[in-house]
Amino acid sequence: MKRKISLLCALVLAPTLAAAQPKTPEEWYKEGENQYNLGNFEAAVKAFKEGFAQEPNEGKKAAYLYNVAQSYRQMKDCSNAQFFYKRFLALKDADTAKPLSPQVRKDVEDRIKELEACAREQEAIKNRPPDGAIKPDGTDTTKPDPNKPDPNKPDPNKPQVGVVTPDGEEEEPEGGVSATLEGQPRLLSARLAFGGSKISMGDISVPLQATAAVIGGYPLALNEKATLEVGIGLGFTRVKWDAMETTGKTGTASMTAAMANVAVAYEVAPKMAVRGDLGLGMLFFGNISQSPFTERAETEGGALAMFHARAGASFDYAVTPNVVATVPLAFGFSPKKDGLTGAIVSFDFMVGVGYRM
Repeated sequence: MKRKISLLCALVLAPTLAAAQPKTPEEWYKEGENQYNLGNFEAAVKAFKEGFAQEPNEGKKAAYLYNVAQSYRQMKDCSNAQFFYKRFLALKDADTAKPLSPQVRKDVEDRIKELEACAREQEAIKNRPPDGAIKPDGTDTTKPDPNKPDPNKPDPNKPQVGVVTPDGEEEEPEGGVSATLEGQPRLLSARLAFGGSKISMGDISVPLQATAAVIGGYPLALNEKATLEVGIGLGFTRVKWDAMETTGKTGTASMTAAMANVAVAYEVAPKMAVRGDLGLGMLFFGNISQSPFTERAETEGGALAMFHARAGASFDYAVTPNVVATVPLAFGFSPKKDGLTGAIVSFDFMVGVGYRM
């Protein structure tokens, strides 16, 4: 009999004991996500705040703050939305393992700026004395300004953005294609660099010459920090030569390179990346007849064409999400060709600018 009573008590108390167990951060997140998708933004705020308070992983806490900001923005509470967006950026600034990409940072900063005017207006409305009164007979003497926009009215032109998972994945509240918070868009890229080139050919060493390079390509995001770019590269260097002692001539040769180019860029810090380039193609060496490069012999057929390889490394800084300042160093090599005194070796030192679109 006692066993039956104990079993009955256990069955009765089991749901109560289960309900008394505290939720995990993941369960609070799921609760917040469900409430957000249902449009219960106050409940979503509460759930995301609870998840933030219990989350032991510092790297995941910023996502909860972002979702709190999103929920407040959906509630048209501009002051709180702005506050939590700023707290989100502050936490991500301290996250060296998974920093924000420049584009995402700009998007959040733009939202903060958009909310500033709304927050000021809401604060002014909160502190503003009433413009009229309601009489006992129900007559309303308040005179609203018909030309004044309602700060609580949603902007139909603004896209509704969903919540962010603790791992940084952004989800849309009404379906559609999801995107990662840290994701890199696919875009076209072009960069132009100028500088100097130190060239040698066999025993001939040429003083530093002016050089320029253009590289364009199509980047593909490998992950949130690394990007592969496939495209083409062009290079041009003017090379002065002097054969006055032997042939009585001087001139300026031209070295024009055309290559297929592959590059990998890796973001080492917010707005900063290192990049490696490898180009393979052809080098066209012109205006070298009776020059030291041909041992004063004449050349026929215009420019000499030869295989060319170029390896480069550069440091990039994102001035804006579209404009990049770059400092490239490059090594070029073309094997010896009949008619030349030796293989062509070049070291390029340049600065440049890139544009992504």
